[in-house]
Amino acid sequence: MKPSRRAYPRCHVALDVRVTEASGKSWTAEAEDLSPFGMRVRNGHGRRDSVVRLDFDLPRGGTHVTVKALAVRTEPDGVAFAFVDVDRAEFCLVRQAVDDLLLRRKLWIMIIEDDREVASVLADYVEREGHAALIIARAEDALAYLSHDRPDAILLDLRLPGMGGVEFLEALARREIRIPVVVMCGTASEADAARCLQLGALDVAAQPHGHQFELAVSALGLKGLEERLAEVGPAHL
Repeated sequence: MKPSRRAYPRCHVALDVRVTEASGKSWTAEAEDLSPFGMRVRNGHGRRDSVVRLDFDLPRGGTHVTVKALAVRTEPDGVAFAFVDVDRAEFCLVRQAVDDLLLRRKLWIMIIEDDREVASVLADYVEREGHAALIIARAEDALAYLSHDRPDAILLDLRLPGMGGVEFLEALARREIRIPVVVMCGTASEADAARCLQLGALDVAAQPHGHQFELAVSALGLKGLEERLAEVGPAHL
């Protein structure tokens, strides 16, 4: 699995789930990161490769679902379960609920910009568009952050102290971190712009205003939604 992918989508909705083990023993815990293929149960317990029954209600007043599941990964604070023997009707119910949650959740956009005034303008624009903004001043700090969590998209200043924007994109490529990026620089050379696009940037836009920038952020939002929905695709069965 690529480092940029999450095995389960970050729906961040708490579900009460009853786990019934093969022995008949059952317990109730809080589940999160629901996908059509499984869920993670916080504070749960169980042996890896054990088969259990999960009973839970889908979010937003959805249907009650009972499915067989396999413990595929144990963690210090929970267990990840993969659904098994799910019929088409159940799969479609869960998929619909997950897609609805993913589309309703705000995009989380990281802004890598050392100029506080510019960063504030960018964050204000992102939030007016209905998303959430996270500002980081240095590319090195952004890379450290990405080692333990992922935003949905990135707005990247090309001219930064220390590691520049092109170096940052090269570091993402080396680490196989695939996150939609728009590079912002009104004075980028053709060579720099071409290199950014070769490294996977969606666009190189003037900052932090103008029609091109607005179109670029819109494209970033659409790409972020596309990536989010891809996380629950067949590759994660």
